[in-house]
Amino acid sequence: MEHGKIDWNEVWKKLMAAQQAANKEVEKNLWNKKDNAERFWKRTQENSERTRLTLEELPLTPESRVLDIGAGPGRLSIPIAERVAHVTAVEPAEGMKNLLLENVAEKGITNLDCVSKRWEDIDVGNDLDGSYDIVIASFSLGMPDIKDAIRKMEQASSKHVYLYWFAGTTPWEEHSVNLWPYLYGINYTCGPKCDVLYNVLYDMGIYPDMQVFPLEYTNNFASMDEAMDFFRSRYMIETPEQETILYNYLRDELSWNNGQISEKGNSTRVRICWEKKQNN
Repeated sequence: MEHGKIDWNEVWKKLMAAQQAANKEVEKNLWNKKDNAERFWKRTQENSERTRLTLEELPLTPESRVLDIGAGPGRLSIPIAERVAHVTAVEPAEGMKNLLLENVAEKGITNLDCVSKRWEDIDVGNDLDGSYDIVIASFSLGMPDIKDAIRKMEQASSKHVYLYWFAGTTPWEEHSVNLWPYLYGINYTCGPKCDVLYNVLYDMGIYPDMQVFPLEYTNNFASMDEAMDFFRSRYMIETPEQETILYNYLRDELSWNNGQISEKGNSTRVRICWEKKQNN
């Protein structure tokens, strides 16, 4: 490496490691629980416009073979499977995977396979089913070594790679920044964003197309108890003192309207995509 040149993959690794250390394995625990996966699925069905726009911008054909990394309960995998020849969904979290399989069975989908592994543990040659016309990772790039992850995506793809990630601090990171000093006595480190990702790609000789778009979301809760249940698992609340801190924070932060309690957020997101043949 040239003297003084920034190693953007190392920047990604350090930010991701710091965020995951602060998170205390929060994401792993959060999405292993089926009720949290179900709430996520319900929210995607209520806010379906972004899914529709994503499907429109993907180069899907009836012959396409698609790999969806971090598929969750099937927000993209299921409607894609209804349009293409085959989908392989990679989903390591138990709660998300089980709900995905339930949704697939309920809709009678027969052209979707699920691989229950983290992307960093996937062996492209042995764990996946050949090559894919389109590889997608939609807000699922919480990978410690993004350069290695992208290499594997290119290995799995015969043509297109579509990544979706964040620009700027997300609403849930703002919650964590506000809460962490009081809950754990430490500051919260936000994860790497699209600027680091672009520079990693650039250093790999990949010059992608990028589109920035805003995304609003709403998380509805029937009661404060339900809201506390959701955020308690998100923030791994363990003591009565932490419980009080979280309750007081949510009471001030959540929206209250006619008995309906909501968490509303606005984030800026980025679609980053490229064709392999243009770079290799």
